[in-house]
Amino acid sequence: MQSAEPEKGKLFLSKVGEYLVSLPFDLKILQEAVAETELPRATRELAAAVLINALSPQDGPSPDRYLDDLFWLRMTLSEIARSAAAVECSFSARFDDVFRTLPDDLALFEQVLGRELWSWLQARLPTMARLSLKGKRPAQYVDDESSWDALYEDGLDFQTHYDVTEERVQNRLRSPKQILEYLQRRYSDDSKRKA
Repeated sequence: MQSAEPEKGKLFLSKVGEYLVSLPFDLKILQEAVAETELPRATRELAAAVLINALSPQDGPSPDRYLDDLFWLRMTLSEIARSAAAVECSFSARFDDVFRTLPDDLALFEQVLGRELWSWLQARLPTMARLSLKGKRPAQYVDDESSWDALYEDGLDFQTHYDVTEERVQNRLRSPKQILEYLQRRYSDDSKRKA
C-alpha cells in the first residue's frame, strides 16, 4: 500500500477490526450455506471448508491468528453471492447487510494487501477441502444432514470462547502495516513448506 493513501489504510484497518470482532457471527452465514440445498454443492463444500478452518484450533496471538479466516470468509461469501444469483436463490437477501458491502470490501482488501498476498489467500481456499473437524471433511458435512447440528454447536462453542474484542483489536492492530507483515510472514512460511 502506498503511503499516499492514508485514508484507504484507515478504512482498511477499521474494516479489519470490525470484521475480526464480528467473525463468530459472520461464520453463522457459512453454517447456513452448508445447509442451503439450493446452493451448488461446490459452494456449500467451500463454506464448510472455511468454517472448519476457522473453528479448528489455531496458533498465534489473538486477534492476529484470525486474520486469514476473516479474508477467506469474505472471499467465500463472494462465491456464495455469485452462486445464489446464478440459481436465483434468496440466500444473499437474508444477510443483505453483509452481502451489500462485500464488493467494496473485497476491492479494498485486494488493493491494500496487494496482488501477491491476495492471490496467495485465494489460492489457499481450494486446499481447505482436505481439512477435517472431528473426523469429517467438508464434503461429509454437506452430505450428512445430521452433522449440521454438530457444526452449529461447534460454532456456538467457538463464539463462547472467542477472545477478540474491539479493545483488544485496537490495542494489537494499530496500523495496516502490522496486518501486511503478519500475512507476509504466513505467506513466506507457506512458500518455504512447499519448497
